[in-house]
Amino acid sequence: MIYFLSLIWLSHFIQVLVPETGFDAIWYHLPVVDNILKNGKILFSPELYQSLNPLFSDLFFMVGYFLLGETGAKFVAYLFALLLIVATYKLSRIFLSSKLSFAIIILVSTFQVISWQSSSFYIDVAKAFWEILAVLFVIKSLDSKNNLHKIKSVLAFSATLATKLFSVFLIPTYLFVYWWTSAHEKKFSQWFLLPFILLFLFPIYFYINSYLATGNPFYSFSIHLDKLSEIGGQSNLLKYFFQRSLSLPISPIKLIFSRDYISPLVSILLIPVFLKIKEIIGNKKLSILFVFSASQWLLWWYLPPLSIRYALSGFITLLILEIHILKNYSWGAHKYKITTKKLVAILLIFATINFLPRLFVNYRSLKYLLGNQTKKQYIEQFYDGSIDQKLKDWHGY
Repeated sequence: MIYFLSLIWLSHFIQVLVPETGFDAIWYHLPVVDNILKNGKILFSPELYQSLNPLFSDLFFMVGYFLLGETGAKFVAYLFALLLIVATYKLSRIFLSSKLSFAIIILVSTFQVISWQSSSFYIDVAKAFWEILAVLFVIKSLDSKNNLHKIKSVLAFSATLATKLFSVFLIPTYLFVYWWTSAHEKKFSQWFLLPFILLFLFPIYFYINSYLATGNPFYSFSIHLDKLSEIGGQSNLLKYFFQRSLSLPISPIKLIFSRDYISPLVSILLIPVFLKIKEIIGNKKLSILFVFSASQWLLWWYLPPLSIRYALSGFITLLILEIHILKNYSWGAHKYKITTKKLVAILLIFATINFLPRLFVNYRSLKYLLGNQTKKQYIEQFYDGSIDQKLKDWHGY
């Protein structure tokens, strides 16, 4: 398993060394941080409405960009992805053995979003890292007599609010989970007021900046609503939500065939989760995983366009919950229990299936890195009719 995990992350690192071709990366992430460095401060660029987005995690990428250009920014993406894997392992170890936790991070490492964004200036993996940390610390607080873990959890969630604007939709879920783990607290300031204030410690600057520039602290939301017909296929917001609600039961099937794949295993193992829902609700730690995963599932389903990267952390927590349920409960008429060895084998088989497409990606990258292609020839492979001009603008071709 150590060799397999090392191979996966060597594969991801190869992509750090090739030119940036991610759509959002060259469209606005790189231009925004380049503009900040040139002006010495965060400025609103009318041609880039994303310059008013929360930029907390972008600023980490900016350090890499300042030191080594776009390769430095891609290296920061790689570090965030590694941090996400470490946080995932820590969270998994609360519920599972070291072997199963190791197998889980191998499968998570092959999720398409992580394979791709571990070497591209996107902030979805960074967002997932902050959210896994928030869940990890709030669960750890259940076994702690002091509030240090809770403060860490709130600050981690504050970081995700300062990383992606639509994370505000997760505030009710997070506050519910926080309240649930703070039921013993008698003082209002302890279980609600202080955490609510700390939640906005990191994002408040970006909300104020957006308000001063446009009169709207959530300016990007209005832009997305204006483009609802383009990205969601329905111009009327109520009709859009009605249509999505009607089709919610088929979402597990849609997940299996999603272009930004995770693993069919996540959809398949929803069955044992629903069969043991009473046991999950009766266990506070499992309930936290379930509530967080369910809210992220809904965020993925309702937020256009349908993209797993928007709810990556929720699919990770769901996988941990599913494997825990499968391992710790008996199944069938003869009360059969699935062994750790069989579960590890299943996880590794699905990880291998996920990893196979990366061999083609590595082959394509090595052609350029070994000098068999020019930079222009490498970049032209990604022309698809929509990204062409943005690639030309950023790379100067």
